[in-house]
Amino acid sequence: MSAPLVDVSGLTKTFGADTPQELTVLHDLDVQVASGEIVAVMGESGSGKSTLLHILGGLDRPTSGTVRIRERDVFTMDDEALSTFRNQTIGFVFQFHHLLPEFNALENVTMPARIQGRPISEANERARALLDMLGLADRAAQQPATLSGGEKQRVAIARALMNAPDLVLLDEPTGNLDARTAAPLHNEIETLRRETGQTFVLVTHTPALAAIADRVLRLEHGRLHETTLPDSAFDSAS
Repeated sequence: MSAPLVDVSGLTKTFGADTPQELTVLHDLDVQVASGEIVAVMGESGSGKSTLLHILGGLDRPTSGTVRIRERDVFTMDDEALSTFRNQTIGFVFQFHHLLPEFNALENVTMPARIQGRPISEANERARALLDMLGLADRAAQQPATLSGGEKQRVAIARALMNAPDLVLLDEPTGNLDARTAAPLHNEIETLRRETGQTFVLVTHTPALAAIADRVLRLEHGRLHETTLPDSAFDSAS
């Protein structure tokens, strides 16, 4: 049996340690994610979902515990090595797309490859292919200000896929979209997993998005519990 792509053990995150405001948001978490799996994490606002995703993505360090990706202990790396590893291995889609307003859609998508030092011509070719796959071939030259909310999120997904990362993390990717605009993104995530074999961990409060996952984990009081949502929840969100 192959090792999991992501292996989290004893993960704890505390803010304000040793102060009267000390708050532990993640308590001794253990979770594994298989290669090619889609895992959804749900929970109430403030439950620590985004904190967990940021730690999985190497954007924040845990108070204790380990995160292994491709059997590599992420937090034994120094900041420079971690930044390189993150650029090569992990794609991140934020709730607010964080596109650079001074660059067009194509240029935004190429940014991870530029950071990696890849030739511009190669990066542009890959970016055009990703935009085409996501139905945005005719929007490549558009500035973010001229794109719709759904288009901006698709550009952000293309950017996250630019370096063909093993792991793609999505933080409320459809949280600012209405149901009609969000539905195509749900389908695109499923299609991407099927066509690329990439692994997706997504944080969401939307049952319709969680419905595409192989597993749904609920974060309650800093602990993860595997759960199954009722069909009625999916119906109400569709």
